Amino acid sequence: MRRIIIISLLLFTTTLSFSQESWLIKRIDSLVAIPNYGDAEKLIISQANTSDLKKSIILFNRLAEIQITQGKLDQAEETIDKWISTKKTDDPFLKAITETNIGFIQLNRSRNDLALENLQDALALFQKAGQRDTEEAAKCLSYLSLLYWSVGKLNQAEDNGLIALQIRQKLKGETSEEVAASYNDLGLVYGQTDSDKALEYYEKALAVYEKMHGDEHPKIAIANTNIGFIYNKMKLYGDAVNNFENAESIWKKIYPEGHPNQALALFNLGLTYGQMGNKKASLEYYEKSLALYKKAYGEKHPDISIVLNEIGLLKYNEAKYDEALQSFQDALCANIPNFNNRSIAVNPRINNYYRGKILLYSLRLKAQALEAKHFGKTLRLTELTSALSCLYSCDSLIDDIRFHSSDENDKIELGSSANEVYEDGVRVAHAMSEMTINFKQYEQAAFYFAEKSKSAVLQESIADAEAKSFAGIPEALLDEEKTLKASIATLTQKLSQKPSVEEEKLLRESLFNLNQKYETFTKQLEKNYPDYFDLKYNQTTPSIADIQKILDNKTAIVCYFIAEKNQRLYSFIISKSKFRIYNSTMPSDFDRLIKGFNNSLYFSVADSYSRISNQLSKLLLRGISPGYKDIVIIPGGRLGTMPFEALSTSKIIEHQSYSTIDYLAKKYSISYEFSAGLLLQKSRSSKQSQPSSIFLCAPITFPVKDNLDDLPGTEKEVSNIAQLFASTAMIAKGTDANESLIKSGKLSEYRYLHFATHGIVDEESPELSRIYLQSAPSEDGNVFSGEIFNLKLNADLTVLSACQTGLGKFSKGEGVIGLSRALVYAGAKNIMVSYWSVSDESTSELMTSFYEKLLAQSSPNFREALQQAKTEMIKKSTYAAPYYWAPFVLIGF
Repeated sequence: MRRIIIISLLLFTTTLSFSQESWLIKRIDSLVAIPNYGDAEKLIISQANTSDLKKSIILFNRLAEIQITQGKLDQAEETIDKWISTKKTDDPFLKAITETNIGFIQLNRSRNDLALENLQDALALFQKAGQRDTEEAAKCLSYLSLLYWSVGKLNQAEDNGLIALQIRQKLKGETSEEVAASYNDLGLVYGQTDSDKALEYYEKALAVYEKMHGDEHPKIAIANTNIGFIYNKMKLYGDAVNNFENAESIWKKIYPEGHPNQALALFNLGLTYGQMGNKKASLEYYEKSLALYKKAYGEKHPDISIVLNEIGLLKYNEAKYDEALQSFQDALCANIPNFNNRSIAVNPRINNYYRGKILLYSLRLKAQALEAKHFGKTLRLTELTSALSCLYSCDSLIDDIRFHSSDENDKIELGSSANEVYEDGVRVAHAMSEMTINFKQYEQAAFYFAEKSKSAVLQESIADAEAKSFAGIPEALLDEEKTLKASIATLTQKLSQKPSVEEEKLLRESLFNLNQKYETFTKQLEKNYPDYFDLKYNQTTPSIADIQKILDNKTAIVCYFIAEKNQRLYSFIISKSKFRIYNSTMPSDFDRLIKGFNNSLYFSVADSYSRISNQLSKLLLRGISPGYKDIVIIPGGRLGTMPFEALSTSKIIEHQSYSTIDYLAKKYSISYEFSAGLLLQKSRSSKQSQPSSIFLCAPITFPVKDNLDDLPGTEKEVSNIAQLFASTAMIAKGTDANESLIKSGKLSEYRYLHFATHGIVDEESPELSRIYLQSAPSEDGNVFSGEIFNLKLNADLTVLSACQTGLGKFSKGEGVIGLSRALVYAGAKNIMVSYWSVSDESTSELMTSFYEKLLAQSSPNFREALQQAKTEMIKKSTYAAPYYWAPFVLIGF
């Protein structure tokens, strides 16, 4: 993490220029550009005390901006309180400018909560004044972009930054200070995810600044710092040092007494020298940086916390654990306004902080140092107890950050950082369970952290949907929300299809406005319907006892957690009366083994299959008792992309025929679930009591533009299944199997839904994942994942007998994001999907057999029916190979 350099565009905006005062505008601009802030301030003060209210408010806001840029935040606040707030005006535009500056002050103080409130109020005032496309509004948007960047909400940061850039390009042209500032903002946003793109934006900004200011100017220093940061990230350390040294030299000349921006340059030099292996130089630069920050801010500021974290890391890597711990504790104190306890034994309450992600890092580092001190020095249990306490604090903080984020992509992004915390939690808790008599409480803690790592955003989304249905929200409001979400999904999908530059600008602006509208809509729901708020957010992580209550004596849940840092695989096996944890060494080529296993099934390479299956079965099936009948698998990481049914419970010998292998599918009926929390949610929802009605959908043929093979076998598939259900079956074939029908709301009337069609999953852009149907007058026939999210499903089972519908993009902390996730959110209780495409003839046979077994049961058991259908295929030599039956998996309980 690095400190953000926040600069204001210290230029008068044309929308507010007074023609008769053009000399004043030019003179202030020229003084600021030098920069000669002192004379600029004097000139403003000499002209601002005037009876012209508009002129006075604008000039004093200008003065406040200059003071903020110099780091004189208290003076800027005093200027606003004394000279602006006392002037009463009903002009929403003038109010918006003042609110923007107040937000800018709070942003520089890292009071992000207050800054967000001020800046959102300002944006609403610009809207009210009909001034959303002005330079002043663009400035407000740029501050919002920086704010969202600083708290890790990168999608919202990008949206605000791009809208600000578009406004500035339209008003000022390409070569202008304002556009250069937007380039800087976007460089910051992309700096965490796309170094090349970030460097491109920073170099554009530098080119503009060099044209306008020469070599020694604050904005040149800022550009050097930003470019240096990207070079550092790209491991081009020499180039990074040159840029940081140039920046530090410029700041020192402009501010001989020191300035936070100089401290930032020193900090980055410390960081770079540390990465080059020069620890002594690194510590010296950190200490210089810390002294300057404290001189500017006192003892409380997240920038101080960042430096203390890095000093602590240096000490940690030298095994000086006590010094490291004190540094991390001081970092906690610096990042929390009302926490001043330097005792290592004390952790702060998670209710008030400056920068959440920095605080998360400090707490995690403290936990790691305590763990290292235990194993490397003391072997006292107290260190591990304190480490576990830190990790619980991390967990509370992650929940709090997620609570205050409204963008799903940002929440998923947080999952990657959160997963590292949960890995530490599983490791520490499991280690403690092996050291103490009270092992059960620590085994429960290990499971708690493993469960928290799984599909948190999906669980939250489902809780939100359930809360809406039980909180008495009027149908009209729910329809309004559905319309908003559908529009957002459509625009998101269009943006992913690489539109032209002009189209992209229009789409981004429309999406930005819709997202703002949806955020406002949600906040109003939470305010006006308190039951909705309580149901949405009062979700608890299930305990082992909670899960055991819903299990029968024949069922076991196997939850996997992959600890990448230590190359360990944890298997949590829960049955009605037992709970066990198995800690296994994970092969270094684990991901390659999973990919090889899937490939050996898909291409029916018997030798590879037997070799890899023997390896994986020994690792993954450890502890699974033959006494169970049903198994629910909660996979972790890449395990969410492989069919466990094709593993073998005994060693496969060379040249063994496929039909004689002891597949897991022969001994157990198997299903999968995203998390134990979702499993519990589903167990509480009632199954339909209506007759076994089914909706069957088969487009059969596909347009040439989609480049898809026709599926003539699917006509026989749905016809055969329809005969089994007789009068309770509804078939939509050919042109009747269109997108409009799917969106009409009729699907909620059926107990079972069956789609025999093509489907694709886009692992790079999950929003482009889709199933293919026939087109309709107002629909293109592509049902994208975002559109599936907005369907209202009430079916006990939804089947996608289509290609690769079970795959998706892997995201740490969320698992596989694809069509199955969208269906779960839409209300599907159980889903059958496929990991790869299979011939439509064998698929038809499997599906028909599945429904025959299902209808023969006294009460529906999807796992058992699927197991019976698969074992029946295995017995037949034609379709015995796992290629034909293994890809079809059941998600649900």
